[in-house]
Amino acid sequence: MGPSARPADLRLYSSMSDLPGFSYEAVGRDGQVSKGTLTARDEASALRRLTGDGLTVLRIGPVRATRADGKDRALRPAERVLVLRQLAIMLEAGVSLMEALETVTQGMQARKGRAQFLAAIASLRRGDSLGHALETHVEGFPFYVYAMSRVGEASGRVAEVLKEAAEQMAYEDRLRRDFSNAMTYPAFLGLAGVSAVAFIFTQVVPRFGAMIGDDRTNVPAMSRWVLAAGEFANANLPIVGVGLAALIALIVVIVANPVFKARAYTIAHGLPVVGPVIQAREIASWARLTAFALNNGVPILSAAQLAKAAVPIGPFRQGLELLERDLLSGQTVDQSLGAHTSLEAMDLSLLRAGQKSGAIGPMFGFMADNYESRLRDRMKRMTALLEPAAIAVISLVVGFVALSLVLALSSVYEGVV
Repeated sequence: MGPSARPADLRLYSSMSDLPGFSYEAVGRDGQVSKGTLTARDEASALRRLTGDGLTVLRIGPVRATRADGKDRALRPAERVLVLRQLAIMLEAGVSLMEALETVTQGMQARKGRAQFLAAIASLRRGDSLGHALETHVEGFPFYVYAMSRVGEASGRVAEVLKEAAEQMAYEDRLRRDFSNAMTYPAFLGLAGVSAVAFIFTQVVPRFGAMIGDDRTNVPAMSRWVLAAGEFANANLPIVGVGLAALIALIVVIVANPVFKARAYTIAHGLPVVGPVIQAREIASWARLTAFALNNGVPILSAAQLAKAAVPIGPFRQGLELLERDLLSGQTVDQSLGAHTSLEAMDLSLLRAGQKSGAIGPMFGFMADNYESRLRDRMKRMTALLEPAAIAVISLVVGFVALSLVLALSSVYEGVV
């Protein structure tokens, strides 16, 4: 992480966010006509900047700044992906980095996101690197975007790196949305089941209790428990509501605890249905980032460190930490991963062949494609199992309550006869 901004720098960022924009059309030294926008204090300053870049200005004039949406927010994940893709396209077309950043920033709707990129532009003008400027002033991107921006700038492949980073971000965002969509129906079933049980306990069970009366000597124990719970819930609805709200708040606090999350993740890692999904996602993300780094000229040890940071704490990450130690001691990638991770023999064979042929980056990419395909299949399988499981749990609870009420009525009828 770079150093924090100084007060003078903050004043500069604030003033830049208020600078007007100018659109222009100019001819470069190679005779090609280019169009774009830039920010400057006035038209004369904008003209001097373009002329200083070796351009012959054909047309220049003020443009109406894109109006913010009124919300002081940062960029959304989809907007961040779009920003990286736009920057990559413009850089591939020969537009300078500064001009590309200014053009993209002009089109941003989010105030906070726009101010962050204006601050990054100011940092670049002071001579900072792209990776440092983004990491210091533009929060919210995955860690690898900042690291790979430095790599791309050092190797002269900024456009390629930004394009691959955008694809990786788009894949991760799509994966999150797919998982959320897959869990929507089971969650709906669970909510419907809880609502049905709450209605039965607060409305149906108390009426059965009134029919049975106070003498419940011959009523089975399970029926007495259900009747007592229903009558208490009906008589103390505010207390029950407050208790449920407190329970939900407690669960949220516990789930947000990093220690608890790490422990729960480790437990889920070994579960029959959820575990394979987690493992496939870990390996797919790790392999994709490793391929991403190796294909852009990052050494294998640095690539291993970069990709490991994307893996949550758990068994697989522990194996990757041993990978770094083994690489420093001279072991090959496939030997270390075979000893400390659960990668399959086919995966290790691919990596072994990639090391011998010098194409280990594409081999990691092939592995990532393979595990992404497995991940989609396992998520579908998990969803297919969760839906009937939710229905089964709801049916068991409702059936238990219904059986308790029937047994209670039967005991009363037998006592009368």
